[in-house]
Amino acid sequence: MTDKPLTPEEKQLLLLLGWFRRHYALYLGLSRERPATQESVLQFGGAWFGSRLLDLAPAFSSLKQKGLIREDGTAWALTEPGTARFSELDASETFYRYEYDNFFSLSENSPAHALFCERVYGEDLNQHGLADAEELHQLLSFAEIPEGAHVLDLGCGNGLVTDYLQRNTGVHLLGVDISPEAIRRAEQIGNPRLSFRVANMNALALPERFDCILSVDTLYYAADLKATVAACLSRLRPGGVFACFFSQWISGEEEKPLLEGENTALAQVFRELGQPFGFLDISGSGRRHWRRKRDTLLDMRPAFEAEGSLALWDYRFREANRYAEWREDFYGRFIYKTVMGA
Repeated sequence: MTDKPLTPEEKQLLLLLGWFRRHYALYLGLSRERPATQESVLQFGGAWFGSRLLDLAPAFSSLKQKGLIREDGTAWALTEPGTARFSELDASETFYRYEYDNFFSLSENSPAHALFCERVYGEDLNQHGLADAEELHQLLSFAEIPEGAHVLDLGCGNGLVTDYLQRNTGVHLLGVDISPEAIRRAEQIGNPRLSFRVANMNALALPERFDCILSVDTLYYAADLKATVAACLSRLRPGGVFACFFSQWISGEEEKPLLEGENTALAQVFRELGQPFGFLDISGSGRRHWRRKRDTLLDMRPAFEAEGSLALWDYRFREANRYAEWREDFYGRFIYKTVMGA
């Protein structure tokens, strides 16, 4: 019965149940072991999807009829077919798409958020991730992109960072993102050296090849990191460069070797693919970022509240606070570079 088409509401509910016990619960201060009642699932969805959350009440019954979820008392869980369907869905549409669409809708018309980005990142590009202006220039310097190159920005969001990269290089840039809403916003930028396209890094099917592919803190969203990196390398011309940011978090002393640049999850992927690589260790910059983000948000809470944007403040703060409190010696951040045919 799992081959039946899913409604938009059913898709959201499957994604929420699949993510219910992952680290996104910890951002909210919730236990991963909490019961997945209808109320708690909808609360979780409201926290991450915001205004993008659909009316999911009927989807509980319809997914149960389709054999994709089951009810144990008052708690809900994915069935085995439901788990398989969730995995397919999370690779094709992803939990993050709804989260980021909500973020863009909240942030783009917020003067408080614009000032927050200026204070944290050095320039307001409606940023969501970690890379500030200084780190972006480090990436461009390390990548050594030749003049006139054709460059891909993997996971471009609403395109403002892509535009910044273009204005600081003069290259031609194609930005791709899984969110049609993000691409719609990006296409409004009006830079003739930019183009944008809806595409999924979990199934990267682009006809052209590139002189350089950049990933600005987007590889964390790959369903299969090795498959995504391999797909990127396959779209590079001979001598083409793949350059990216990558942060590595650990939870215990036994994992500390992973914090060495040659041992991170991404470094292991490069070795498995037989691809030589270099890296810059920018861990200090990463640690300062989380503290600066958290402290700026604490200072600016009244500004967000005054404009009625506390939902946006809370969204930014819960992630920033979690990582600002992360043990400094349990975190590393790097810029990686690999060259095809090197």
